[in-house]
Amino acid sequence: MRKVERSLILGILDSAWKEHLQVMDHLKSSVSFRGYAQVDPKVEYKREGMRIFEAMWDGVFERVTDYVYRVEQLDENFIGSTWSDADRADAAQRPQLQQQSVSSEVDQTRQSQEDAIEASKEHKVETFRRKTPKIGRNDPCPCGSGKKYKNCCGKGK
Repeated sequence: MRKVERSLILGILDSAWKEHLQVMDHLKSSVSFRGYAQVDPKVEYKREGMRIFEAMWDGVFERVTDYVYRVEQLDENFIGSTWSDADRADAAQRPQLQQQSVSSEVDQTRQSQEDAIEASKEHKVETFRRKTPKIGRNDPCPCGSGKKYKNCCGKGK
């Protein structure tokens, strides 16, 4: 029964979270119109987001309790045989060569990631240190023209 409850809760929570993210996307696109009503859109987004999140949790709790009371007590052997039959059917559909190629690709990817991590550990980037003091915008230009830096050499920046 605990396995059934766990899978039920995870399924409900997963679907509720996906719906919540979709609603938050819609809220983000529509909250900018609240600025016309002299309301800070950022504050309004946070307020509405929290309200929607609490509503999502309440809905999850209601759906979980509703489904738990509706679940029939099933025989463990029946459930176990269902899962093992599904695993066997799935394994028969996939060819062995494809499994080997996928596992070799995974091994190659993992090895390349490990190599990249090792290379980054070996090559340490040094911090840039300025050897001369920074020239302020209103300081005299170092070229000797007598003008301010912002009106002489710093004009293009």
